[in-house]
Amino acid sequence: MVVIIWGVFGLATSVSLPRSDSGFAEGLGIIFYGVYVLGGFVVLAAGLLVPQRDDSGIRFSAHQRKLLAYGVVAPIVSVLVIPIGATVSPPLTEPVIDVLVAVLAALILSGPLATMTALGLKLHSHRQ
Repeated sequence: MVVIIWGVFGLATSVSLPRSDSGFAEGLGIIFYGVYVLGGFVVLAAGLLVPQRDDSGIRFSAHQRKLLAYGVVAPIVSVLVIPIGATVSPPLTEPVIDVLVAVLAALILSGPLATMTALGLKLHSHRQ
């Protein structure tokens, strides 16, 4: 969780470059920080998905474990699909490409959202 917070903080406070040089470097920085934060969510979900041997640790329900598994798989699959989409998409029309980019963005964001939902459900069930 600390890695995720540090990555988001680093993205929010990244040093601004002079106007003439900022485009490529800022874009590259955003991509690297995005992959770093996404990787943090994958590691968090994978770590929470590991079953506990004894009574210590966090116990998740079957539904919460499915959400955590989705939180691990969805970002990895979506990042692996990007090169395939870049190869297939050039002959397609622009509206189709826009829809594909929106679907890919939703798939990338759904993994961390599933992880946070599983944690929220666990906190909610723990309080009751």
